[in-house]
Amino acid sequence: MSERPLIGVPAMSSAKVNGLRYSGSVVADAVLRAIAAAGGEPVVVPPVLASGLLSRVDGIVLPGGSDIDPTRYGQQPDETYAGTDFADQDQADARAIAAAEEQGIPTLLICRGLQLWNVERGGSLHQHWSDSDVEHVDSVHSVEVAGGSRLSAALGISGAVDVSSYHHQAIDRLGDGLEITARAADGCIEAVEDSNHAIVAVQWHPEDRAETDPVDSALFTWVVAQAKERMHSRLGASV
Repeated sequence: MSERPLIGVPAMSSAKVNGLRYSGSVVADAVLRAIAAAGGEPVVVPPVLASGLLSRVDGIVLPGGSDIDPTRYGQQPDETYAGTDFADQDQADARAIAAAEEQGIPTLLICRGLQLWNVERGGSLHQHWSDSDVEHVDSVHSVEVAGGSRLSAALGISGAVDVSSYHHQAIDRLGDGLEITARAADGCIEAVEDSNHAIVAVQWHPEDRAETDPVDSALFTWVVAQAKERMHSRLGASV
């Protein structure tokens, strides 16, 4: 039996995929490679099917993507809104977060994943984070990681770290039960967690530099290691 834990990766439905005549369920290759390099076996979970895959995985990595529908947090879309191609994408990704919480599945939430967790906890978003001294789109900038956090333990470091950033939305009102574990210099919330769940949520994109940066690869190492422990625990219980 493989020692690689199964890591569920919820895909995003794209209306147009090169080489296909129709829409497709896609995941960035960089995310899949980062999981595999950390010792996990990535399993793509399509959003267009009511699949039972999430009950069979050992860990979850929920990647970034398009904007969350603002009506989920009581607002109307502004002129910057760039929504998903698939109307039920938010709900499909919310199911993955619910599975992580309800089943105790170790999970890494990336960018949109962090934002959706916050919204699902009753929080809200800045639909467009602007007028900042820190560039958040297609940039590398510093964030301050809180000591004693699950994030700090996963990274093996606290204090200032550089991250690869690509987002125009950000957390506004913090969701119930969430704790801020990293911020950028302009105050943007860069990571949150809940001590009751094995979930690390970051606003940045660790997959961008996972092959070359130990801080970024550490997040995938963490989720795969936690997933492996869960896999062994489940296998032991079934014997």
